[in-house]
Amino acid sequence: MKSILIMSLCKSIMFILKLMGRGSVYPGALAWDLDHNILSKFKPPKIVIAVTGSSGKTSTSYMIYKILKDNGYKVAHNSKGSNLVTGVINLFLDNSNIFGKNKLDAMVIEIDERYTKEVFDLIKPTHVLLSNITRDQPPRHGNYKKVYNVILDSIPKDAILVINGDDPIVTTLASKFDTKKVYFGLDKNSESYDNLISSCLDMVYCPKCNHKLVYNYVQYGNVGDYYCPNCDFKHPKLDYEITNINKDTITINNKYKIKTNYQMLYLYYNLIGAISMCNTIGIDIKDIITSLNNIELLNQRYEVLKYNDRDCYIINGKNENATSYNQAINYVRNKKELKTIVFGFEYISKRYPYEDISWLYDIDFELLNNIDKFICVGPFANEIALRILVTKIPKDNIIAIKDFKDINKYLEDSKGTIYAILNMGTEETFIKSIKN
Repeated sequence: MKSILIMSLCKSIMFILKLMGRGSVYPGALAWDLDHNILSKFKPPKIVIAVTGSSGKTSTSYMIYKILKDNGYKVAHNSKGSNLVTGVINLFLDNSNIFGKNKLDAMVIEIDERYTKEVFDLIKPTHVLLSNITRDQPPRHGNYKKVYNVILDSIPKDAILVINGDDPIVTTLASKFDTKKVYFGLDKNSESYDNLISSCLDMVYCPKCNHKLVYNYVQYGNVGDYYCPNCDFKHPKLDYEITNINKDTITINNKYKIKTNYQMLYLYYNLIGAISMCNTIGIDIKDIITSLNNIELLNQRYEVLKYNDRDCYIINGKNENATSYNQAINYVRNKKELKTIVFGFEYISKRYPYEDISWLYDIDFELLNNIDKFICVGPFANEIALRILVTKIPKDNIIAIKDFKDINKYLEDSKGTIYAILNMGTEETFIKSIKN
């Protein structure tokens, strides 16, 4: 009876907020405050897909949701809500009656890696996609092993695992389970390199015998084709692989082609992860390809525009996650033309009251080349500039400006292709500023 009253109250509040045109996780937060076990009162659909990891969750979960929807599934997804416990409760409230029942075929849950335990103990996913585990939000997480252990302790023993096989950390985690495992990844391509050159490496030594891992090629960070020369730990055989990358097309398993309008490796990982999950569920791969060829918002972290007849590439990273930014750095460093770099963010975290910037020193700015100007912008411009000063970029080429409104005069005095590496959300301020 208590759960029925809570659901009735929170659903009523949700209804009123919708009438007012307001989206909010308040109903889920209220339900959580009133009963920390409220999730257990909902009856989940037959298929519950959880997507978690340090980055890539939003894009990957959205693609899975869209593919399922396009192929006739009654499916819900917390795309507009939080990926914390309260957001998941909101998702169930919005798609269930006051008795916790729904008519869904599937549910796609994007879940913050630190909250997998709270959710998975009450709503057990049938399928779990692990994108990656990296050093993320150091003040909150500390070492990546903290996140690793939380996820390890959370996943149901019978859940089907869809794993980024190129990440030795998540493959190590997956090895602890006897359930069905499906692996995805990328073959060697023009963006790959031969050796571990990043300063932000979380797993360099074999998790079984502690010998240094050897790589046939590296995609970014310590993600790539790895093996231990001393024991049997090695990159798994991939079930789904991007085997060829062209300017506007990628090929899956040497057979299936998908149109793309972006050239970022981390977006390719999101794409192949979504394909792997949906085909594992039972959707024909040809139908998956059809859906992906018509999907929108795949490039929400990558945009191209013109600035005074110059190409301007906007690449969004994830603050407090050096690996996310390093993927952008790797993309830019492979472009041989003269470049102007814009780097900045308006905030460090909207969720936590931390102002730690130590993660800036794990970003591989040293790999950048052919720099005309490096423009540091935003409230932390001076701190960013201090980090850039320890690279080989000449001091006179480094500019720090606090206000995005002042950026035009510096861009006009710069040369080359513009690469704006920004925190997600900050690109809107940047675009508005350069268009004024």
